[in-house]
Amino acid sequence: MPPSKSIDSPPAFQPTSAIDGADSLIQGVFEPPKGFVLTAISRNKRIVALFAVALALTGVGFGLLRPATYEASATLQVGQVNPNSPGFLGYVQSASSLATAFSRSIAAAPVLAAIQHKLDLSPTQATPRLSAEPIPLAPAFRVIATGPTSSAAIKLANTAAAAVIVYESHSNSANPQAKSLLVDYREASLSLRQAEAKIADHGQRSTPSETLLLAEAERGAATVKLKAIANAYIAAVTSQAPRSGLVSLLAGATSASGDRKSKIELFGFVGLLAGIVLGCSAAIMRERRRDALRHGIGAGNAVQQGSHPA
Repeated sequence: MPPSKSIDSPPAFQPTSAIDGADSLIQGVFEPPKGFVLTAISRNKRIVALFAVALALTGVGFGLLRPATYEASATLQVGQVNPNSPGFLGYVQSASSLATAFSRSIAAAPVLAAIQHKLDLSPTQATPRLSAEPIPLAPAFRVIATGPTSSAAIKLANTAAAAVIVYESHSNSANPQAKSLLVDYREASLSLRQAEAKIADHGQRSTPSETLLLAEAERGAATVKLKAIANAYIAAVTSQAPRSGLVSLLAGATSASGDRKSKIELFGFVGLLAGIVLGCSAAIMRERRRDALRHGIGAGNAVQQGSHPA
């Protein structure tokens, strides 16, 4: 009996070895292998450059369309600087503190009222456009103003500086105690004159000595009161700050700087960074899609080859 011919069975299907690149497919889709990002960016440089240029130009265009804001400043000085004075160092230190305090008067109601009267700007319109900052280690501070045009910013800065000078000179030189003492001095002076008139009248009428003594006592009391009020009034007046020179203009605003160039550069740079990020993301996504398609086609061919007998 002739031996039976053995029929070779088809080779067993081994998915792990038959599908070429299965591991790299999983790594390429979910966990990119090392160097995948750099490789994707290098292979798609044009896409990255296209996104970067497009968004950079968009940022530049936005900066060009944005209205420009101009800024001007005027410098004010506190007191009068005399370097030859023995107390010059102490003056500089105290004046620096005063400059910080005086710079806050930029938002005072009289200052804003003066600005409204001269420039027809209401307090709600002027306040956001005004600011002040002391100059470090110097008895001076700057009044800063902004505006839609260069001339508008310059006018606002100079007007606000002049209003601050008037306000500080008036508020620091006025002493309500001196005004009340002046009224008391007038009343005491009138009382003294009345007491002297009584004495003169009693002397002409030959009135009793007791009445004359009372009139002389009234005159003495009025004299003492008048002298005390006079001394207090002199002290109050001499303690007042001078009406001029307390705050003076050191340098007025003559020019203004615009922010158009800086804003164009800023928006262009932000657009460039955003374009680079989006371009790199697009390049990575495109490369992942290519790898997925390439590995999917390779896996399909391997499966088809493994399904046929050798």
